[in-house]
Amino acid sequence: MADIEGTMVIRAWAEPAQNHRVRARLISSHPGQDQEIVETAGDEEEIIMAVQRWLDVLKASESTASA
Repeated sequence: MADIEGTMVIRAWAEPAQNHRVRARLISSHPGQDQEIVETAGDEEEIIMAVQRWLDVLKASESTASA
């Protein structure tokens, strides 16, 4: 089984002027990718969805590598 690795860095902050709304900048990479992907998220749900997408791609890469 091949090791499949990726990286995601999340910088999150609360904005007091927006009732402490959480925002984030997510920088990620996947196996075989030439450059990083930069995303922004405007609330907790968007952050979670971005992390889930990243994990799904990582899992798909593992399935492809082991096939």
